[in-house]
Amino acid sequence: MNFNFKQKWRLLPFIWLMPLSTAFASECQMAFAHGILISPEQIRVLTDDRTVYQINRDQQLFILGDMQKLTPQDIEVLAQYSQGMRKLVPEVVAIAVDSVEMGLSAIENMLLGVGNASQQEEWQALVRETTYQIMSRFVRSGEHFYLAPQSLKEMDAFLHGELKNNLTALAKNTVGAVWEALRDALQQTDDDFERPERQDWQSVEQLVSKINLGLDSKAEELEAKSVLFCARLKELDQIESQLQKRIPTLLAYDVVVEK
Repeated sequence: MNFNFKQKWRLLPFIWLMPLSTAFASECQMAFAHGILISPEQIRVLTDDRTVYQINRDQQLFILGDMQKLTPQDIEVLAQYSQGMRKLVPEVVAIAVDSVEMGLSAIENMLLGVGNASQQEEWQALVRETTYQIMSRFVRSGEHFYLAPQSLKEMDAFLHGELKNNLTALAKNTVGAVWEALRDALQQTDDDFERPERQDWQSVEQLVSKINLGLDSKAEELEAKSVLFCARLKELDQIESQLQKRIPTLLAYDVVVEK
């Protein structure tokens, strides 16, 4: 099912949407209470990394591994819910993942061809560790998407604060290490150290400014879509309520909630 939202959401003038969207990003109370893993064939709802229920091809439902007997009407509501998830979750995940990848790309470009093999390995390990820490809540791999339990408000805080702080710390550590390696290379004739002729050398301040500028644009993208995301979550919550009335066992796993 495609969401048929009221036309007023689609016709909101952009100049009106932007000021209100910032308020919605911080005031919208809608949230995902469980982790969501979406693949082309399945939607899995997870608690503590354990699948509590699963939807296959928008029409089969398994709760704790047991396949449920569904009426045609049950399947219709299940399909609406499943397709609503498939519409919303990848969009939300994409904003967060794009933000992280953009910041990491700026840092990794500073490391290309700098230092010897040992130094490169050390810096890449630092980048990978930071990536793992900040990406545990958002995963995109091909057509697979994962969103950890969180609210739109928490995602807004992630883009505006937590992500900036993590990438700033990583930029300072890695760029500081690059300049230290450069100084060492100048002081010692190190044949293993090569400086690319066309390297875009930047100070820590320049790199952090570049990263923050990109992150601000992604945060604005989230803010611009916050009204729509919040409306979709509210509609998805209503569909979930219909599904729970038909399949009461699902009441134990309320996914879309208002905090």
